[in-house]
Amino acid sequence: MTLKTSGQISEPDEFIFPVHTRTIAEIRYDILNQVMTVVYHDGRSRTTTGIQGPAMLRILAQRPLERSPFLLQTVI
Repeated sequence: MTLKTSGQISEPDEFIFPVHTRTIAEIRYDILNQVMTVVYHDGRSRTTTGIQGPAMLRILAQRPLERSPFLLQTVI
């Protein structure tokens, strides 16, 4: 399965979730390697490994993402 969002094509096992906050531009998730990458508007990125699918869904469900204690602890 290949997803195309925000003008980019993801790998078959990578999902790109556009995020509209002041600092975070998008979150990428590699389902096979269980790697989450947070991409900031200024081009920086932070990667966290060992994120399972259900945890990833909980992260994405939180609004706003910047106030998520889990996200702040793991990627910042």
